[in-house]
Amino acid sequence: MNKKQKVELIIAAFLIVCGSLVLIFPLFKFVQVKLVFIAVLGVYGLLNLVKFILVRESKDYEGLLTTIASIISLVIVCFLDVENVPWYLALSLFIWIIFMSLIKLKKADYYNDRKNKIWILEIVTLILFILSGLLTTINLYYENDIQILVLGYFYLIHGILELIDPLTNYLVGKK
Repeated sequence: MNKKQKVELIIAAFLIVCGSLVLIFPLFKFVQVKLVFIAVLGVYGLLNLVKFILVRESKDYEGLLTTIASIISLVIVCFLDVENVPWYLALSLFIWIIFMSLIKLKKADYYNDRKNKIWILEIVTLILFILSGLLTTINLYYENDIQILVLGYFYLIHGILELIDPLTNYLVGKK
């Protein structure tokens, strides 16, 4: 397993842990949606910035682009009243999903240009990401604790989808 695969694997594991932590917030009566969403976007952006710094010699800009997408969504969330208007929360998450989908599509194109069959798997995970994102944005119109649970499940699913790429690259490379 090369350095890039190890870093991507560790980052995906952190994303799964982050999504799992968000899921237990309602148990502790911590239901401030704006704060949780800002924290998740901040952690996600920071983790991807670290990923970009650690693997920059591989000329992979996915981490940097993801950090920029997270910062843009973070700024949008900071200026909107997402606690009182659930539509704003759904809109800001949808903007983040659009940016992330374009980044994932670029990664699939990279694999396709290299004649690597993993691009098919990338497209499948992209479709799953978009579907889970759309289902999440549609279901953000409930109470705050339900919104946090929905966001937690979304980020947990996203972490699992992010885990597929480094594991597949490792297993294909081992063959």
